[in-house]
Amino acid sequence: MKCIKKLVALTLAAVLVLAMLTACGETADPDSIMPEDGTPEVVMTVNNMAANKGLGQVKYSAKYSAVTKALLENWLEYTNNKINDTTYWENYRKITAELGSVKIVVGMTRDYRPGTSDHNPASKTSFKYDSLFKDESTFNLAEKIGVAYVPTSNGTVYQAVCLFDVN
Repeated sequence: MKCIKKLVALTLAAVLVLAMLTACGETADPDSIMPEDGTPEVVMTVNNMAANKGLGQVKYSAKYSAVTKALLENWLEYTNNKINDTTYWENYRKITAELGSVKIVVGMTRDYRPGTSDHNPASKTSFKYDSLFKDESTFNLAEKIGVAYVPTSNGTVYQAVCLFDVN
């Protein structure tokens, strides 16, 4: 009888431990949590524009937003004459090397040249989302979106948006 009581107690303890380890709900992917800096509005605007054009949707990525921010900061250093062209491209290669097989398909791609008339990056108030849709077939390669803001000392907030092909 003592043995049965111990066995029942052990079984109940095991059930309680398993119940504690079971999640009570869906937990959010940390990579999909958007900061409250205007990013949700950017993602919504881009996805609404894509839907209006019959294109696929992109999902926000904190990981790729960090890459986008590093690229934007590199671009700002170059345009403010803090680094030269060679250093810009060395930094660019270092930043994008961390992506592995993931490719930037829209935004600050390898084809992007600082000082050109490309609208990405641009100041927050004049950002042209239409530039993301120049080539709809390229847009459709993207699954993830990275959004970055960098404020400058003169009060201008620069924004960059990059779309990533993660497959």
